[in-house]
Amino acid sequence: MFGNPIYVKPETALNDLNFTKEELGKSGISITFGNSQIYSFNLKYHIKNSNLFPIKTEIALPPTTNYQDVLIEDINPKPLNVKKDKDGNWLATYFLMPSEKRHVFVKGKAKLALYPKKQALSQSEQIEYLKEKPYWKISNEKIIKLAKDLKTPGAIYEYVARSLTYDFSRITTDKPRLGAVDVLNNPTSAVCMEFTDLFITLSRAAGIPAREVDGFAYTQNSKQRPLSLVKDVLHAWPEYYDFKKQTWIMIDPTWGNTTGGVDYFNTLDFDHFAFVIRGISSEYPVPAGGYKFAGFENSKDVNVGFTDIFEDINPSIDIQLDMQNKFFSLMPVTGNITLINKKSVMFPSQILTIRTASLDPKERNITTEEIPPNGTIKIPVVFEKGSFFDIKKAIIEFRINDKAIYQTIDISPLNFFSLFKFNK
Repeated sequence: MFGNPIYVKPETALNDLNFTKEELGKSGISITFGNSQIYSFNLKYHIKNSNLFPIKTEIALPPTTNYQDVLIEDINPKPLNVKKDKDGNWLATYFLMPSEKRHVFVKGKAKLALYPKKQALSQSEQIEYLKEKPYWKISNEKIIKLAKDLKTPGAIYEYVARSLTYDFSRITTDKPRLGAVDVLNNPTSAVCMEFTDLFITLSRAAGIPAREVDGFAYTQNSKQRPLSLVKDVLHAWPEYYDFKKQTWIMIDPTWGNTTGGVDYFNTLDFDHFAFVIRGISSEYPVPAGGYKFAGFENSKDVNVGFTDIFEDINPSIDIQLDMQNKFFSLMPVTGNITLINKKSVMFPSQILTIRTASLDPKERNITTEEIPPNGTIKIPVVFEKGSFFDIKKAIIEFRINDKAIYQTIDISPLNFFSLFKFNK
């Protein structure tokens, strides 16, 4: 009926899945079937401008990551733009007038995989994910000593899961986030944020890039798998970079602790749906469920459920060109090309090719950044100025994937009469 399980915890070599009392311990059994899990989501964001002047503000949409593909079916009202930040978050920008309030509704689907896709990490990114941040005090002497002794992600995970005690009394209170150093001094007062902060801090101190993930975690047992960002049933867990596998690996030391030893290090599950990733900052961006007006802190703005269908949508892009069709010969030819993603899925990084036989450079290839749904990017275009007596017609091709647009421009010498007409 279900087919073969994709993983079994605890591990067993038998097909009939018999377990001994010793194998089970206190953790019970965890079995997963299938290659993916699909969620549908409806999210509400409440944003306000309390200033006496207009502002731009951002909300974080659930992003496509190495573990999940996200489809944004609807966002109302539409944002000015959606951009991907350095952590991979999708940040939607809105313009608000003074004292303006706005409610944003987002509908979509997410397809979660058990094993992550490869994701390269540059040298500069490695350095960034080893830095000290608020709540991640890697310069603390106790942290340094522990990191030196533990050394590996596995040892750090085991230490965090074993050394902290989950404080269920904090779930319903607004006690402040402790951070890694303070939870070492108060190990019985931890919730998911402290488990996450301590793992990240020890990992960074040991030279292992690590960051935080906040999102929705599906659970049927709030005692074994608690959720600590309770106002909208959210959870936090860490991930570290595995250089051998060449990707980020999500783990959950909180549930490793509260389940009595279920392995959430070597294999996670389909139950962790990322809303935001925090690595450049330990405090930003805010996940869905955290955008509320004063007095409505307990409103339910996150609704996530199961679904069976995840539409296979081919990414595509619209191209718009902003360039004059007449230039003087002693002036550089300039303009802007805008790429617009009107699809509900992310447009991947591609090569934009710009060609012309009449101008220099004659060809260039520009690697574009990934563009989230409802996102746009603007790319400046500059060709070198010609000689004083140039008179020519140039055809410029702009091509990305199977889409191309063309611009014809006329170049003529600059003279006083034309300059007068140009400036008039």
